[in-house]
Amino acid sequence: MKTGDFAYTAERKWRENKLPFLSGLVFGLAAHMYMLTNKLPNHDDIESTFGKGATVTSGRWGLELSKLLFPDWSLPWLYGLISILLISCAVCVMIDLLCVKGKTMQVLIPAVVLTFPSLTGTFCFMFTSSAYALSFLLSVLAVYEFTRGGRLHLPIGACMMVLSLSIYQAYIAVTATLFMLIMLHRCLDAQEDAKAVFIFGVKAVLYMAVSVAVYYAVTMAVFAFTGAEFNDYVTGNTNSAASIPGRIKMAYDAFRDVFVFRNYYLVTTEFSRLMHIAYLAVLGLSVGLCAYKTGKLLNMALAAVLVLLLPLGMNCMFLIMGGSSIHTLVLYSFIGIYLLAAVASEKLCFRAGRVLKAALALMLSLTAAINIYFANMCYLKLELQLENAKSFYTGMMARISSTEGFDANCDLAIIGTQDNLLYTLEELDTELLMGVPRNLINIYSRERFFELYLGVDIPFANEAEIEEIERDARFAEMAEYPYYGSVARIDDHIVVKLG
Repeated sequence: MKTGDFAYTAERKWRENKLPFLSGLVFGLAAHMYMLTNKLPNHDDIESTFGKGATVTSGRWGLELSKLLFPDWSLPWLYGLISILLISCAVCVMIDLLCVKGKTMQVLIPAVVLTFPSLTGTFCFMFTSSAYALSFLLSVLAVYEFTRGGRLHLPIGACMMVLSLSIYQAYIAVTATLFMLIMLHRCLDAQEDAKAVFIFGVKAVLYMAVSVAVYYAVTMAVFAFTGAEFNDYVTGNTNSAASIPGRIKMAYDAFRDVFVFRNYYLVTTEFSRLMHIAYLAVLGLSVGLCAYKTGKLLNMALAAVLVLLLPLGMNCMFLIMGGSSIHTLVLYSFIGIYLLAAVASEKLCFRAGRVLKAALALMLSLTAAINIYFANMCYLKLELQLENAKSFYTGMMARISSTEGFDANCDLAIIGTQDNLLYTLEELDTELLMGVPRNLINIYSRERFFELYLGVDIPFANEAEIEEIERDARFAEMAEYPYYGSVARIDDHIVVKLG
């Protein structure tokens, strides 16, 4: 390609994608600027301020490689902004794949995707946020390359999917959801043949299956080379014991429970829950009318099947993971119900359809606004939890340093939890969102918290030493913190007895 042709192509692409890209940027900053301009850690972020957490042993060897692009620092502004830009690019590709031409939907789809609670939860794990955003983009580009076809694009797309899986496996659900939405888009077009759409779907399934097989083979090769193996989190959270019908039922139950119980906080308020139920009704009617307008029985039948299968596609991680390990971050593919609104809106050009189109746009607008509010509430909670913990442990450190016998030969044994002693901020209810924990400081993040947020470098007792202290009669006689006698020296340890 000549330089002039490249410049022309780049300019044309910018014109086509400027509106959704800028919408993603603006709404992303509205939801997440609070997080990007402060250092608001959760317990994992405290522990992994200078790391990526478990990488190879979680099957995420691509996350280990991502350190070449995103070094091991949890940088809120830089990595947060990169994440928003990458996901905005991904949304532009989605809009292109689904042939969304309407300006309203080109604004609203980026708005709901960039404010979605899964991204709010991801930013609570800021140390992996930019890598996960790259994985998200790759999962979408894999679909784009598949649709282009050809001997070159298919293997490139498969490589993108493998790399996406190697960073964060959950985004294969984004890929599956996008394939199903493309098929639905085609079914709602009277010029499309249902048989051709079905064949496209079969090829897409094979494409994903081959990509997953390659990913698994590469992962086994990495294990053989490094001597690593899957960690307990992976081996203990699979659905290997569940039957296939049981796994499918779990996926549909989880979809239902989002609207019944607001599980995972994908739907964040009671008003939003009720609105989403109405939204599903309007969306179902819209898709049904669009399918009917095609006048093709096979198109209508295939569209109905795809709508019924869409919850399974969005929740396909339930097919391989245990329900206890599914959380908000894993379910970013839930945005498929909003993308489907954009697909339907392109076909709702008749008189009654315009009312449905306006209703869908209104509900998406309200969803984005509610999600912005919720994201900022979560970040407020993180900040208050941090200030709460800093004040609590600063006071504790003063008690420790004034304890009789405290010297350079002592290590620190803080035994128990502080949860009953710290204010729980019940006014800010984020209990179902992965990433904003009740226990900001726990047994494995406490020592790092002392180092990074209190500036105190004291060695902590190890697990075996703590077990020995707990059996000591002197420990049993200690009062519980913060009362007199709750901090004492036992042998070479300064012991704090929490509740």
